[in-house]
Amino acid sequence: MLYDAPEGGMIMSDWNSNQYMKFGAERTQPSADLVNRLGSISPSRILDLGCGPGNSTKKLAERFSDADILGIDYSEDMLEKARATYPELKFERSSVPDDLDKLGGKFDLIFSNACIHWIPDHRKLIPAIFDKLSEGGTLAVQIPYIQKAPFYRLLNLLVDTGEWKKLSVIHNFHNLFPEEYYDILSGLSESFNIWETTYYHTVSSHDGVIEWYKGSGLRPYLDMLSDEEKPRFLADLSEMISENFPRRENGSIILKMPRVFFTAKK
Repeated sequence: MLYDAPEGGMIMSDWNSNQYMKFGAERTQPSADLVNRLGSISPSRILDLGCGPGNSTKKLAERFSDADILGIDYSEDMLEKARATYPELKFERSSVPDDLDKLGGKFDLIFSNACIHWIPDHRKLIPAIFDKLSEGGTLAVQIPYIQKAPFYRLLNLLVDTGEWKKLSVIHNFHNLFPEEYYDILSGLSESFNIWETTYYHTVSSHDGVIEWYKGSGLRPYLDMLSDEEKPRFLADLSEMISENFPRRENGSIILKMPRVFFTAKK
């Protein structure tokens, strides 16, 4: 949530924290899981990079109650939500990587949950973030595994042909494959771990799948459409989802969410 300019120069509207947090528990779980993998570290100074509505910052504060924690994000809407929900925590507006040098000093833990896939050029980005760590500090990152997500496979098919082909110019995600993160991290650290987890979230209807992604990956596509086009686009997308996301025996829809995690020690 720190970078809002997809390739091609289109500027997206600000995030909608209320839409994003319609699935607050599900969106928070990966950050909780990442916190739990940090072991026995005792960071004095923590940066939550891409803090969004503050849910990940709160998890960090619960685990590291004595630490000085700063949450940063580019979205004013997300920061407003974070400050209102967690007034005891510190949040600042910042753009990464441009503002990294403006963050004074080093951090013992830099934590980023579901953020850096929005930021280009990870081969330069990750070393730049890693440079903000103190000696012995830890980088901890979670990102959606966009390349394996069933929803994005369908979305890409929809925008590749026909009426919605104009949307194919949008390239708002910048994920690499886990093997590429291995190469980057191996050049920075002698102690790192990479793993993948697929979450099986459930929604009550196929519209629930669209509601989830309205809070994240669908934003640039909807921003590019007129008010007349949006309902037709969502109807076409909903039809594809209905055909590819079958109802389970209890009537629910499984929303598979593969995610990549990594930690690295400086």
